[in-house]
Amino acid sequence: KMKGTDMQTIHTKAGFKVLRESLGLYQSDVAQAAGVDVKTVKNWESPRLPRCRATAEAWKYLENLAEVQEREVGCLVEKIVGETDVNPYPLPYFREQDLAAEDARAARASSDARAARISNAMTRKVAFELTRLAIPYEFRFEEEAADDERLSEIWDM
Repeated sequence: KMKGTDMQTIHTKAGFKVLRESLGLYQSDVAQAAGVDVKTVKNWESPRLPRCRATAEAWKYLENLAEVQEREVGCLVEKIVGETDVNPYPLPYFREQDLAAEDARAARASSDARAARISNAMTRKVAFELTRLAIPYEFRFEEEAADDERLSEIWDM
């Protein structure tokens, strides 16, 4: 069982940035969700502007995403632990730059790249938990992992 994340963290500028990055989000993702300019999010994270702080709503957005991600990681790890015949367990990893380069339409490429960043953030957390549980794993790029039916059952590929 995964150890829960302490969501009682003191809301610092660095803490906001660490949480955002750990979720695989860019400042532009948070700006869009919060309905503010990217410059505002940059200011929230800048130590040079101590009075400019992230809103309670922005913190709640990130904290809610972190809780959802933690539950999803826990479910994935449980499923993987149940797969006793897989050694090492393959973990899918997306190459975000390839997604952006392959698709000429910027909005679609941006959406796909964002999904890849979020998926990769979750994969890194799954890897951390597997390491903690001494379960061997290996990272595979999406195209290397797509044919593996064990992955499609667990990761919904």
